[in-house]
Amino acid sequence: MNPVFKSRFASTLVYVAAVVIILGFMLPLVWTFMTSLKDNVDSWSLPPQYFFTPKFDNYKAVILEKHFLDYAVNSGIVAVCSTIISLILGTLTAYGLDRYAFKGSNLVFFFFFWVYMVPATIIALPLFLVAVELGLVDTHIMLIIAHSTFNTAFATWMMKGFLQEVPREIEESAMIDGTSPLGSLFHITIPVVAPGLAVTSLFCFMYSWNDFPFALVLSQFKTKTLPIAVGTLETPFGTAWGEIAATIFVGVIPIFIFALLVQKWMIRGLSFGAIK
Repeated sequence: MNPVFKSRFASTLVYVAAVVIILGFMLPLVWTFMTSLKDNVDSWSLPPQYFFTPKFDNYKAVILEKHFLDYAVNSGIVAVCSTIISLILGTLTAYGLDRYAFKGSNLVFFFFFWVYMVPATIIALPLFLVAVELGLVDTHIMLIIAHSTFNTAFATWMMKGFLQEVPREIEESAMIDGTSPLGSLFHITIPVVAPGLAVTSLFCFMYSWNDFPFALVLSQFKTKTLPIAVGTLETPFGTAWGEIAATIFVGVIPIFIFALLVQKWMIRGLSFGAIK
């Protein structure tokens, strides 16, 4: 077989496979968007209706009538605050465990990894009892604390891997020139691992935005988040699939925007350390 033809054939197969995989990932989102534009009759129809008259009544219902934007604001407040806190604490913790290793530091790092692996449902009830004692039930503060607990453990695990790729000699050279250890961290190391921060922040934001167990237990009325609000659309009189689809599609938009904002650093972050 001609080597040129063989190479082009292999490249074509790769592109075809990539297109199939992308379509496979996009199909649920496309189907959700289509369902959000259907009325109740079309959304319940079997076989499914592929051709229908698009309507935006479901978006009007969840945004204007049921005030789901308020729940989205609650989700945004908790997600942004917990992400910022987790990045700060996780980066500092990872830096300390990597640069100032001590006997048992690997065990401490494993503890952070173990905390992240613990199912949220196990500690949701104890956190609720603590919130009751402190009078923090149905407050943003308690949700932020709960989310930061898991996100900090995840950020520590992620950032330690990125920090290990930064040569210590760079920091030592800066400290020889008179920079303090914290100064070398913030002015030299952090800019280098900025792609890692972008990747970590996206995952932390996604976890907090999509959280259900903590929000179910710790929020009631004032701080109800978007995932909890979606559950109210299932009633004894039926499930409003069109409104649920509209809420889900609206809920994806902030994550999509956040990913677009950090995509430049994400690509570098996902391959960080692959080539030295």
